[in-house]
Amino acid sequence: MQLINDEYRVKLKEQFSSSMQDEVTVKVFKDEDKSCQYCNDTEQLIREISEITDKVVVEVHELGDDESKRLKIEKAPVVILFSKRFQHENVRYFGIPSGYEFRSIIEDIEAFSNGKIELRENTIEKLKTIEKPVNIRVFITPTCPYCPAAVRMAHNFAMVNPNITGDMVESYEFEEDAEAAAVSSVPHTAISNVDEPIIGAQPEEIFLDQVLFSAAQVQ
Repeated sequence: MQLINDEYRVKLKEQFSSSMQDEVTVKVFKDEDKSCQYCNDTEQLIREISEITDKVVVEVHELGDDESKRLKIEKAPVVILFSKRFQHENVRYFGIPSGYEFRSIIEDIEAFSNGKIELRENTIEKLKTIEKPVNIRVFITPTCPYCPAAVRMAHNFAMVNPNITGDMVESYEFEEDAEAAAVSSVPHTAISNVDEPIIGAQPEEIFLDQVLFSAAQVQ
């Protein structure tokens, strides 16, 4: 069954014709284990996007192969973006980017292609000063209309600085991770070395303050 309907394909084709510049590689990590409910759907969704524009190239990897070991991917499905503008493989999706999160993957692909980062210049300059590793995990559900804003914030931060990793984590698919992070509502943004999560789609400066604090805690 087709995941992207014909009407939306036409709209995306028109959108991509003006927004896409460089080629973007989308790496999909799967697990042959039958318990990976959305692995095949994730691959299909990304392949359908690649059918709309020749600027998207799909790579499919299995857990345990050389690429998954290099990137330390031990769960599936996972999607990672790569382009000549952004080569650090630190923008990641843990779970299928479906529902409202389809918007996130489309906007990320466009940004990886054209280099446009949707942050204020002052934020970008401060993020560039970070020299320690920071991990931002945004727990979401596909039906949450506020989650894409938080995901895109994390991903934009990661695009600025390779020391920052931005992860979308689908709470239902990665239930154990969500429980470990005490997720009770979404979006729930957990930042390394920060005790209190960011709840909801908060302003840019809130994310920036927390990320700067996180980096300052690393010895």
